[in-house]
Amino acid sequence: MALVDSLDAALADMLPRVGDPTSAQRAADAVRTFSGAVGQLDSFLLQLQELQPAPRGPDAAQKQEVEELKAELQEKDRLIAHAKEQIARWQAVIQQQEQLQEATLFAGLGS
Repeated sequence: MALVDSLDAALADMLPRVGDPTSAQRAADAVRTFSGAVGQLDSFLLQLQELQPAPRGPDAAQKQEVEELKAELQEKDRLIAHAKEQIARWQAVIQQQEQLQEATLFAGLGS
């Protein structure tokens, strides 16, 4: 968080202040501070990226893609199963409504 704080502080120091005679010098120093903090942040992100294992070898990319496709298929299968459940539920509701209408219609005819 210290990097982010130093970026914020440097950015705030770059803004002009009314009545500040050293505003230009302060802004120039802030630009240097900001640039240094950006360099440190860049180095940190590069180190973080190196910690994450990247797929290596000719088959690694294909294996990763196959895993992603399998995950996608599983999600689609789940969605299809959910849709089938919804269809079955709505079919039952429709059937109940049809039976209720028939009972109401026949009750009206018998009167």
